Amino acid sequence: MPAFIWLAASVGFASLLSRALYLIYRHPLANIPGSKLAALSTWYEAYYDLFAAPAGRLPWQIASLHKKYGPIIRIGPNEVHIDDVEFVSKFFSSSSTVKRDKHAPHQQQLGVPDAVVSTIPSSLHEVRRSALAPFLSSTSINSRRDIILAKIENVSARLQACKDHGEAVNLRQLFWYMASDIISDIAFPSGLCLLENPILDAGHYNFQKKGQGKLLWFKHFPFLWVVLKRMPPSWLLRLDPQAAVPLNWETRNKILAQKIMSGDSASEKVTVFHHLLASSLPAPEKKFDRVWQDAASLVGAGGETVSNTLCVTIFHLLSNPTVLSRLVDELRIAIPDPSDPPPISVLGSLPYLSAVVQEGLRKAVGIISRFIRVDPNGFIKYRSYNLPPGTAISMSTLLVHNNPEIFPNPEKFIPERWMNTRNQGLRVEDKRMMMAFGGGPRKCLGMHLAQAEIYLTLAVLFRRFEFESYETTVRDVEPMYDSLMPLPWEGSKGVRVMVK
Repeated sequence: MPAFIWLAASVGFASLLSRALYLIYRHPLANIPGSKLAALSTWYEAYYDLFAAPAGRLPWQIASLHKKYGPIIRIGPNEVHIDDVEFVSKFFSSSSTVKRDKHAPHQQQLGVPDAVVSTIPSSLHEVRRSALAPFLSSTSINSRRDIILAKIENVSARLQACKDHGEAVNLRQLFWYMASDIISDIAFPSGLCLLENPILDAGHYNFQKKGQGKLLWFKHFPFLWVVLKRMPPSWLLRLDPQAAVPLNWETRNKILAQKIMSGDSASEKVTVFHHLLASSLPAPEKKFDRVWQDAASLVGAGGETVSNTLCVTIFHLLSNPTVLSRLVDELRIAIPDPSDPPPISVLGSLPYLSAVVQEGLRKAVGIISRFIRVDPNGFIKYRSYNLPPGTAISMSTLLVHNNPEIFPNPEKFIPERWMNTRNQGLRVEDKRMMMAFGGGPRKCLGMHLAQAEIYLTLAVLFRRFEFESYETTVRDVEPMYDSLMPLPWEGSKGVRVMVK
């Protein structure tokens, strides 16, 4: 072998060795406990995300590292994960005056790098968020109650048909269609209208599920988004014919949205495109591609999270007859006429329904992937550790929501923990540990819509129907894998019920 090859190999090896020694012994985070392999490379994260058997179990690996090393661990060359509810409540607090950035390496995961949800600098995030937030405010959502109710009526009709024919229904799929119809109808010129088809087509749902299962690959290999977006639609349809519905819907809405953005639309419907066009955003922020990314992110987030929360909540209600009976009794008093549900604000004031919703959100987790924030300017002190500027600091909702010090018997579904009952209710400060919608200035923008959907759906369905679980176990609602949102075990056929 030529001498220059030996020289190049030796230099390369020495460089890698020097880098490894620096990361383990000289790096500013070298004194943080944790796996040395994690300190060396982000491939540690990629291994548990993509290649371990089973893959997608990084949140549980992080939990095991905390049990071994304590409340603070190093899980990457420049990242620490903290499992301490007191620290988390302050660091991710909405009242904090310190602005923190998003973790740059994860910007491309969702394929919308210029959307609010993916914006890295806190200053730019604040500008974009303040423009979009009024469109999804509680006042705005209350004004769109009729849209939400119309989709719930479609669900109700489907359930009545299943009752009449004695058929089981997959709630996970049904609620995903409902939530996707709602957000697309609210935000876009043309809604998906999935529930209006006489026969529910599983193709769109299955396509979405396959896409969700690939999100961790896009996190580690973001160039895959470039390949996918440049792929001609005809090629994508050859690879997966189930892409037809979302592709046709996207094409139709891009044409309509471009007319809105150019001022060439006479539509009276106020979409997210109308809203952002009329906002105080600077001109570069109103370019079509950036605004489209904001809109697309709403649809991407609005389906699975609501569907999963409703499924988890309903499963536990059916598994706890006493809890279910108490909820139904409250709904009968609050809703004398099942065909005329009260305003969202009235439902939100019902103590037991509110407790059920909160407990459902806790059990469903929300986003199961860790939340990561970066303070680019200041040191962060945690106990005896001083974390330097630029350190990525993360937390996991899964750990917070299952912390027995905050939520005793976290594996159980206990709505009473959210009520102000003696010796049972959570302390006010503990209620702040509800992290289903994240925390801090980057808290989920769609939380008011999601809560409205959950409150109205539970109220309407349990006021009109009785349900019985059908070939469904706790494995079908317990988070087993991380794909940004929690996934159940691979063999799950959904959350299925018989309508009585």
